[in-house]
Parts: sequence; C-alpha cells; structure tokens
Amino acid sequence: MNTARRNTIVLEAVMIAAATVFFIPFYFIVAMTFKSPEEMAGFPLSLPGSLRFDNYADTWRMMRFPTVLGNTLLITASAVAALVLFGSLAAYPLARKSNRIYNFLYIYFIAGIMVPFQLAMVPLYRFVNALHLVNTYHGAVLIYSAINLPMAIFLYAGFLKATPRELEEAAWIDGCSRFRAFWVAVFPIVKPATATVAVLCSLSTWNDFIIPLLFLQDQDRRTITIELYMFVGEHVTNWSLLFPGMVLSVIPLLAAYLFLQKYIIKGIAAGSVKG
Repeated sequence: MNTARRNTIVLEAVMIAAATVFFIPFYFIVAMTFKSPEEMAGFPLSLPGSLRFDNYADTWRMMRFPTVLGNTLLITASAVAALVLFGSLAAYPLARKSNRIYNFLYIYFIAGIMVPFQLAMVPLYRFVNALHLVNTYHGAVLIYSAINLPMAIFLYAGFLKATPRELEEAAWIDGCSRFRAFWVAVFPIVKPATATVAVLCSLSTWNDFIIPLLFLQDQDRRTITIELYMFVGEHVTNWSLLFPGMVLSVIPLLAAYLFLQKYIIKGIAAGSVKG
C-alpha cells in the first residue's frame, strides 16, 4: 500500500469518527422523543423499547405549534426579505465606488458585526417602546433586519466586487436606469450571496430567544423558542415535551439548509476571501 492510499484511509477514518461524534447528540435527542419518562431517566442512550408518538401529540397541543410556527415563519421570512432587499441595495454602491466616503461607510456598516447585541439591548428597547413597536410583528422584523444588515452587506459587497461591470453597462446602453440595471443584470448573478444571507438570517432569527422574550411578550405572538422555554422550570424540566419540541422546531430549518447548502458554502467562501 503506497503512502497516498494510506493517508486517504487515515483521513477517511478520522472523518467517519468526527461524523459519529457529531451524530451522537442528534441520535440522543431523536431517541428520547419516543421514550417514556422512566426510559429517559433509566436508559438515556439506549434505543426506545417502543415508539411513543404521544410525546409529539402532547407537544403539538401544549406548544400550540401551528400558531407559534406561523409566527416564527412570518417573522423569519419577512426579516429575510427585508435583509435581501436593503442589504443588496446598500452593498451595490459600496462595492462599485472606491473613495474615502464609500470606504468609510463600508467599514461603518461591517463594524456592526463586532458589536454584541447585549450592549444595545437597553437603549434599543427604549427606542422600540417609544415607537410603540413592542408586541408587533413589524417591530421584530425591523430589529432582526437591522441586526443582520452588517453581515448581509459584507457578503453582498464581497460578491459584487468580483462581478464584471460589463453586464450593467450593457443594461444602461439598452436604456435601463441604474435601479433597473441592478435588478435585471446584477442581482441574478449574486444568487449564492442571497442564499447565504437568507440561511444565516433564518438561523439567527429562528433560533433567537432574547428578542422575542423582550419584544414579543403577547402570548399570541410568541415564537417557537419562547414556547419551548415553557417546558423548562426552575426545579423540574418536562423532557418528554421538550425533546419533541426541539425536533419539530428544527425540521423546517434542516430542510432549508439541505436545499441551499451548496450556495451557503460558495457564498461564505466568496464573501470571506473577496470582501
């Protein structure tokens, strides 16, 4: 056996071991959803003795899952749409212009990536409350859009700097305005960046706990993470409902990730290298 073949086998063995390590938490959570409370306490890592779908039915009812899923989908989809619209439009001139003003604006925007949300939490709540946007869907959408905007501009600008100007110049010659030339000639070729922005924003919005806890206190406007927290008590945690809730909440995100994964990798790589 030559050295290259031996190295390949070692690398594959390491990758299989790493995949196994990452699979264990997923197996643990899914297996626990089908167990009785006695099995969860006595045999947490074993396969369930029988498949108990009662846990899922109880979780669906207790969480009011269709309502919280609809709330989460509405806020996430609206935030992603706003972020793609305003992020791409803001990044376009920042990527095409190269002078001190635009360079300063670009650095100003992406500096927001390094600012922790906790630093702005108190003044942000006062500002949103003064605008009467607490307990409203559009208030939450505006907050998520603003928080994720620096990352969106960073990714879009990285992609746009690498795209040729000839396409938009041809659109101008054909009579398009700058705005129409952007949507017709430029925006379609930055699909990987759009997919990356969409997935990253979806993940951060879908899994967020702090913003809905602070700004969506009305029970009818709660999101999935807040309803999951209902099963966690100070002294007792209802594991038989918490684990099925976690599985139900991750299924839509997992489906979206599997559909867009090749664009995610391409977009992150291009944004980090060319940005």
